[in-house]
Amino acid sequence: MSVASACPRPLAGASRHVRNVLRTPDPLVDVGGWLESVAGHARTQHCDFILPMTDVSTMLLASTQDMPTDLCRVICPPAPAYDWLTDKGRLLELAQSLGMNVPVTHCARDAQGIRAAVSQIGFPAVIKPSRSRYQVGNRVCSTSVRIVKNAAELDQLMPQLDWLVHLPALVQGWIAGHGAGVFALYGPAGPVAWFAHRRLREKPPAGGVSVLCESTPVDPILRGLSETLLSHVGWCGPAMVEYRIAPDGRAFLMEVNGRFWGSLQLAVDAGVNFPLLLLRLAQGQELPLQGDYQTQRRLRWLLGDVDNLLLQLKGHGQQGSRWRSLKCFANTFFDAQCRQEILRSDDRQPALREASQWFRALL
Repeated sequence: MSVASACPRPLAGASRHVRNVLRTPDPLVDVGGWLESVAGHARTQHCDFILPMTDVSTMLLASTQDMPTDLCRVICPPAPAYDWLTDKGRLLELAQSLGMNVPVTHCARDAQGIRAAVSQIGFPAVIKPSRSRYQVGNRVCSTSVRIVKNAAELDQLMPQLDWLVHLPALVQGWIAGHGAGVFALYGPAGPVAWFAHRRLREKPPAGGVSVLCESTPVDPILRGLSETLLSHVGWCGPAMVEYRIAPDGRAFLMEVNGRFWGSLQLAVDAGVNFPLLLLRLAQGQELPLQGDYQTQRRLRWLLGDVDNLLLQLKGHGQQGSRWRSLKCFANTFFDAQCRQEILRSDDRQPALREASQWFRALL
């Protein structure tokens, strides 16, 4: 197995399972060069498959027509399905037509339209670009979702929306409650595997990437909604379907990510080896729907959890939670159900490389 990355020392490249680390241009600033580099590496390395692992690489490989198909198989979702689900405005329209709950949403094309929409929805309001990433010429630009709580925050945000000249904005009402999601792998004949987890700690503490999570049973309602959506567009490959659960229990669709998720190792530890299943599908094998997996298994990203603790000790968590945060952090060390995401006894080099990079950044 080879790893191709624009980073000089990617964590995955330190794994004992990796044969070669291949450098590429940064796809964010040189799309053409990146595609040419990936095709060249596929040729020289005699690759059978190319598996994109990030939003950017998935977007480019799912949509490009420049990758020679005689080199190897690119394991990507079908381009029409990918485009349908990653266009958030189009996704919400589809979800509504399928009877799913979606947030109150107004589409705005300019700053005046955003202000008009917020005046109708009220505060807090969510300002969301219709796509997480978009291509302009030879570059890929990233966007972000913002929540505004009052008119002053809206005024401060408006000059920062540089993506608004390229993408429409979705102005949504805020839904109180909590986030939830399901993870799926689809083959040509339908779903092959399902998985779910809940986040126990995040970085930053108020909400972000998971640093401690636990496997849970798949909610049958969310699974049914997700299966209706993914099957309708003819999905094939991995998908992460995210919802917001309101206090009254209703599930509101938020977005779909057509790639593997950050806590993928938890699913593998719990008994669902999604990457292996995807490879078998790419090889043309017909797979039955996978059975149950272990619940209450936990996964911890150690250095991310350290960052979370440092932020909480600096007062970025809930008021009065510093001692509780320190106690919860310490208790994790003695949790027999918790495994480390990167620090693995049989493959330690990625963790050592990450620690080196973390300390350099800290200093």
